Amino acid sequence: MLRRLLLAFAAATLMAQAPVITFDKTHHDFGRITPDRKVAAKYRVTNTGNAYLNLTQVRPSCGCTYTMLGKWSLAPGEATEIEAQFDPKGLKGGVRKSIEVVCNDPKTPTISLTLEADVVQEIMPSVESVYFHQALKSATTRSQVRYSSGNGEPVQVVDVKAPGAPFLTFSYRSEGKDLVLEVAFDGRKVPAGLLRGVETAAVRFTNPRMSQVPLNIQWDLKPSIQASPVELVFQDVAGKELRQKLTLKQAEGRSFRITGTHPSFPGMRVEGLDQKGATLELMVVFPATAKAGRYSEVLSLNTDDPDQPELTLRVVALLK
Repeated sequence: MLRRLLLAFAAATLMAQAPVITFDKTHHDFGRITPDRKVAAKYRVTNTGNAYLNLTQVRPSCGCTYTMLGKWSLAPGEATEIEAQFDPKGLKGGVRKSIEVVCNDPKTPTISLTLEADVVQEIMPSVESVYFHQALKSATTRSQVRYSSGNGEPVQVVDVKAPGAPFLTFSYRSEGKDLVLEVAFDGRKVPAGLLRGVETAAVRFTNPRMSQVPLNIQWDLKPSIQASPVELVFQDVAGKELRQKLTLKQAEGRSFRITGTHPSFPGMRVEGLDQKGATLELMVVFPATAKAGRYSEVLSLNTDDPDQPELTLRVVALLK
């Protein structure tokens, strides 16, 4: 009985003599900041207990946050500061980070400090890439990008250049403090044989801290020659020749012909190659030599159409 009382008394004494970690705040909001501005926040930590408080770890959630600690061990009533330095370079929009503090407080062994900021670029593009998908070869397609002011000053452009892309032109206008850039893609100026590409335009501004912003432009042309079906599927028993009709049509009604074929599977062939016209009716033959199984092949056709010198079709065969 006496031993139990002594153990209870010792436990109560240990509980009574314990450190207590206390912060003046656990969250800091930097508000609106620009990516080139490093900022710092200080969290004051005090030992409000009656035993030494030992801070063993201070762990930021990412490399953009760096911490400094004044003292790692605090006597009862003693205080120090944890300074968190935040580098917003490369970030944008609302950002929230945390710092985990580990200590020997028996009731609060870990505590999370947080910080947040709204990282605002001085010039903010509505998009970083423009896509011209299935653009017409015989027409001009347009798209717009808005460059918003993040510092309250009007956005002013010097020039916009996309070297090696004569099919791209640019115009711009001011709307309040923002600038609207119009990108025009002229399919008629795309060199013969090109069907898709990725360009980079350099948008230069008068802002000395953000003088140039790249704009990625991806494009592909609507096929000059349209295939029906777009994918050939053969499904039957193995050991016999399989045939499927393929129709090719020139979108603008020009005559063309097939100048060569390149099937990925040995023995696959195309019949009706002697035709010339705006519409070609061909027959694709999958050979009887194919054994049972699943095949995923490719059939490439060469044409004399300057806008589409090559046409590639997927061929699938399911043979029992």
